[in-house]
Amino acid sequence: MKQHWRLIAGNVELFLGAYFMGFGFLGLLFFINRDGVFGSAAAVIIGLLVLLRARQLLDWHVAIFWLVALLAVSVPVGLLLPAVLRAR
Repeated sequence: MKQHWRLIAGNVELFLGAYFMGFGFLGLLFFINRDGVFGSAAAVIIGLLVLLRARQLLDWHVAIFWLVALLAVSVPVGLLLPAVLRAR
């Protein structure tokens, strides 16, 4: 695979993995004591697996990748957390 396409695929997988993990965490908080907890937990696990695949594709330094991944997951969760807790 050419480097250009590896970079594009790695970035897409990075943000998809962050999306699944972030909304999985929000779903875990929202669906506590309701149906849907297992689906949210599955989203977190699938997101983590996609992030691990993105790490392999991007081949960045380990600390830089996990810092970017942490920010990509925690910033949207932090922004949406008050609305989720209010709706719960």
